[in-house]
Amino acid sequence: MDRILDTGSYGICLFSTDVLQDFLKKEKVRTKKILKNFQDNHNRYLASLENGIWIPFLPINSIEYIIKLENCNQSFDDEWEEKFVYHDFNIEVKDSLWIADIGSFYEFDKNEFLGNDEVSYETLDGKTLYSGFRYSVSSGKYSVSIKGYERKKKLDYPNSNFGFLFSLKKVNEFKGFNDPREDERYNFNVAKIV
Repeated sequence: MDRILDTGSYGICLFSTDVLQDFLKKEKVRTKKILKNFQDNHNRYLASLENGIWIPFLPINSIEYIIKLENCNQSFDDEWEEKFVYHDFNIEVKDSLWIADIGSFYEFDKNEFLGNDEVSYETLDGKTLYSGFRYSVSSGKYSVSIKGYERKKKLDYPNSNFGFLFSLKKVNEFKGFNDPREDERYNFNVAKIV
């Protein structure tokens, strides 16, 4: 069954809860407003990318996306067209990797992620939407590739017509880093790519 991520905040991020918590503790960050903290402290933001603390990518349309992890033998079939691929983002993992709506970092609550395989909420009409998924990934440092996909033949709602495939390649150490927020270099908005 496909994992469908609902992005209400125009972005997605990858992180490992323990790695994030260790970094925040080391940086003496006490606020739960992690996204604002990174926005207000550019050097800390760059250090977080360099050390593989998280990978944010935005802006993307605020819709539902199919999320796949190549390391879990997941891929998109020939009903899908690859629209972009970007390589060499750093992520460090301790036991598991989360792929979540970036809104999780507005007011981060680690308890939402502890002991869970997904983070979800229910709409007023009773539909369950997912804002984060946990993947079992062995601990270590990884170079991440992000691919964006579009369904060749669009399906009607509630089917998702766009998706992301993440590939992790284990590395001994990080060699430099890429900033996914360099808008002149990266466009992750697969729903707007012609």
